[in-house]
Amino acid sequence: MSTFSDKLTKSMSTLMTTAWDEEKSDEVPKTADVKLADGAVRVQAAYLYADLAESTLLQKRYKDTFAAKVIRMFLNGSSQVIRENHGRIKSFDGDRVMGVFTGGSKCNNAANAALKINWLVSECINPIVTKRLDDTKTDAKWTVSHGVGVDVGYAFISRAGVRNSAGETTHNDLISVGRAPNVAAKLSALRDLGKGSSIITSDVYGYLAESQKLGGKDKDSMWTGPHLQSVGPYTLSLHASTWWRRP
Repeated sequence: MSTFSDKLTKSMSTLMTTAWDEEKSDEVPKTADVKLADGAVRVQAAYLYADLAESTLLQKRYKDTFAAKVIRMFLNGSSQVIRENHGRIKSFDGDRVMGVFTGGSKCNNAANAALKINWLVSECINPIVTKRLDDTKTDAKWTVSHGVGVDVGYAFISRAGVRNSAGETTHNDLISVGRAPNVAAKLSALRDLGKGSSIITSDVYGYLAESQKLGGKDKDSMWTGPHLQSVGPYTLSLHASTWWRRP
C-alpha cells in the first residue's frame, strides 16, 4: 500500500526528471499561460523590489490595525506606481512587492518607479502617518522607511503549485529564477549602504537616459556611485539615490 511519503517522493522525482517545455518571450507571461507541469518562459526584464523597512518593529510598537494600514498603504501605493510606469505586479511577500518591467525602456521605467516610490513614502505616506498619530495623541512616533532594489537580466520563469483531489490547479504562482530577481530583492533590504533608498546595479544605470540620471534646475546627478558591494554570492557595482520624483 502506497504511503503519503511514497507519493511525495514520486512527485518530487517527477519534478526533477521532467524536461522543460521552454520558450522565449519579450513579455512576462500570465500565470495561466504557463503550463503547470513543464511550462517555462525565458525573458529579459528589469526586476524591482520595494520593501518596507522595520515592519516587525512597527507591528510590535503599535496596534495591529494601525500597522496593517501602514503596510497596506505602502504595498498599494507602490503597486500603483509600478503599474503607472509600465511594470507588472508579479508577487507580494509580506511587506514587499515585486514589479517586472520589459521592453526597450524597462530600466528607465523601473528606475523612474523607484524614485517615485521614494516620493510616495517621504512626501505622501509619512505626512499621513504623522497626522494620524498626532490626531490620536500617540506618544510613540513612527517614520516609514523603505528600500527599492532594481536589477536587469534574463530570468527563467516557471509555474509552481499543486492540484486538488479533483485535478484542478490550485495554490500556484509564477516563480522567477535568475540573478536579476534575486539581486533586486537583496538590494531592497540593503540598509547599510547608506546612500539612499533607491539602489540599482550598474547594469541598470548603463541603460538610463539623461532624464533618469540628472535632476533639478542644475541637472545634478541623482545617483551616487559606483559603489562596489557584496550582494549574496555576487560582487556588484551599484548606484544609489536619495532623490524623489513626483508621480
